[in-house]
Amino acid sequence: MTGPGDDPLAGATVLGVLDESERRFLASRGRHRKLDKGQILFTEGERSDSVLVLLSGHMKVLRYSQDGDPFIVNTVLPGDSIGEIGVFSKGPRSATVQAGEPSVLFELPASVITDLISKRPAAGILLLECVSGMVRRMTGVAADLVFLDLRQRVAKYLLEDPLADARSPANRLTQSEVAASIGASRQRVNACLRDFERRGWISMESRRLHVIDPEGLARGASL
Repeated sequence: MTGPGDDPLAGATVLGVLDESERRFLASRGRHRKLDKGQILFTEGERSDSVLVLLSGHMKVLRYSQDGDPFIVNTVLPGDSIGEIGVFSKGPRSATVQAGEPSVLFELPASVITDLISKRPAAGILLLECVSGMVRRMTGVAADLVFLDLRQRVAKYLLEDPLADARSPANRLTQSEVAASIGASRQRVNACLRDFERRGWISMESRRLHVIDPEGLARGASL
């Protein structure tokens, strides 16, 4: 539980329609959760009974193939929420969520969220926008798999993922995460990345990827 002067939800996108007193009231109904890098928040198929707001760090939303290979459905950054689908569908968790680095979240029971929506429909609209954003992303990924070659898919992912932005303090993307996000083998992705590095479009330092020439990368990949 939080103290009376705490406002951990101030930066939460999905709660942007609320004033400070309303956010503090919600905060009094929830709890902080801290995860180490690699720790699982919840797994696909678990009961969906809460919505979480990421306060710091980043989380990976994962689905797995029958062979156990991961596919990164989405990357969650501070201010984003997790678990909204369960509020509307009443079904189990639709994916596994894992901490990409040490992370802090704030968890609110689903009943608190549904009560909020009944009182503040605008908050429900924001939740739906979050869910719609994930659906749009998955539609785009499906289209990329059909219409773009591997080189283009790797370049597009690097240009769009905030974790690859060299200007951002969140620049902590790895080769394995790229491969798991575009549905390709790490070996094939590594060959593309090495070529991009030789051309001066990206840098790979300490196993981290940074886009340093986005315009050149976009032109070279014909995007």
